[in-house]
Amino acid sequence: MRTALRSRSIRIFATTQFLLEVQFWFPVWLIYLLDLGFPLATAMLADAVFRIVSVVCEFPVGVIADRVGRRRAYLTLAGLSVLTFALIAQIQSSPLLFATWVLWGVLWALTSGAASAYLYELCAQDELPINPARAFGLVRAVGHGSVLVSLLAAGYLYEADPRLPFAVTSALAAVAFLLALRLPEIRGSRVATSLSAALADIRRALTLAQVRQAVLLGILLLLFGWSARILFQPLALELGLSARVTGWMYAAFAAASVLGGLAAGHLAVTRRRTALAAAFLLVLVALAATSQVVSLGPFVFLPVMGFGYTLGMTVLDVFTNEAAPPAVRAAIFGVVTCTAGIGIAVGRPLLGILADDHSVPYAAGLWTVVGVPLVGLALLVIRRVQPGWMRHGSAGPPVRERQSSTAE
Repeated sequence: MRTALRSRSIRIFATTQFLLEVQFWFPVWLIYLLDLGFPLATAMLADAVFRIVSVVCEFPVGVIADRVGRRRAYLTLAGLSVLTFALIAQIQSSPLLFATWVLWGVLWALTSGAASAYLYELCAQDELPINPARAFGLVRAVGHGSVLVSLLAAGYLYEADPRLPFAVTSALAAVAFLLALRLPEIRGSRVATSLSAALADIRRALTLAQVRQAVLLGILLLLFGWSARILFQPLALELGLSARVTGWMYAAFAAASVLGGLAAGHLAVTRRRTALAAAFLLVLVALAATSQVVSLGPFVFLPVMGFGYTLGMTVLDVFTNEAAPPAVRAAIFGVVTCTAGIGIAVGRPLLGILADDHSVPYAAGLWTVVGVPLVGLALLVIRRVQPGWMRHGSAGPPVRERQSSTAE
């Protein structure tokens, strides 16, 4: 990772990601809306609108991101972050609430592929021989470090002023936008084709075996791992954890996620398939263990889940970027998140209802049963992935020549 840190572009990108991935809002957004006087039903409806918008927009936003160029898409992401959280800090009426949550859904969709594709192509274009796996491991770790810091600080900010978590998030995004202005555009990254041609490119990409494998694995890990997170808050409530201890529970999960990103960045090429299989199994085992020994869930099994999930997603980030044609990289990520999002929209509410009607161990156990065939399918797909799917090794030669010829 030292090579990645020597690159000016990667340093700036990692810093902007740290500023953009803060989650001061996460522990307090529902409390904030209730304190503003919105009924719980209105808040839940707004969240449902957010989920629907984000799923619907995943694919079209990815297509647009490919067409406008990597730097423009990334600057748009940062700009929308500034606007979205500034509006949340000013919410006073239901129309503004729903309009802001719609905008937030669009922003959420844009984060799926725009940043990942940009980072991969920054590595390819840089003057230094940067291995993308090291850069992705670094940025994942930095992002989860940002989450860790912001989760610990969220409660204190909210106590000072309920609007402060959102205002600080907006201000940090503004700094990220200014920093991102110093990032280079990717040569030839704008795709000057019609929409029909772009869709044809995506269909052709999905005929490639490695693209289909990357897409399917991404869908399976997102669906299984992300849906399970809905159980974290019910778990804390069921165990009677205080707000402070609950915050430390989330912090432990984030800290383990930092380690997962760092571990992914240091994997030898020959170990990446094994690590990906281990990532799926770690999430499955952690969930099964939580269903059996619930008291160890917050500070033992959930961190294991966080480590495995981040390890797997970091490896898949590189795999997907490596497999997908440059002209449709962001769109391919949109296919993954849109498809997984449909399943998550069903799985998360179902798990929440089961945890409320029965118990967290019951819901975790049932999701483990669902996860067995999902993980089994993932392991079969991983076996079929070519061992040399990375086109360069851990000390990776630059892919600048291949990238520029593709753009031309």
